[in-house]
Amino acid sequence: MMTMLAAALRAVAAAVPGLVRDIAGLSGVGLVSYGAWLIYPPAGFIVGGCLLIVGVLLVALGNRTAG
Repeated sequence: MMTMLAAALRAVAAAVPGLVRDIAGLSGVGLVSYGAWLIYPPAGFIVGGCLLIVGVLLVALGNRTAG
């Protein structure tokens, strides 16, 4: 039982840095979009969509070159 708990804790600890990076990135996209929305409301949606598209493209290109 203890070895299963230790293995689960190791798996969670290994996943935390990736989750923190993703949460920080999405928070940044949200804040930039919100700032654009404060200037001109439709710009918030446009900026947010563009940033998400760029992020997806970067992830896709990174996966393509990695494997």
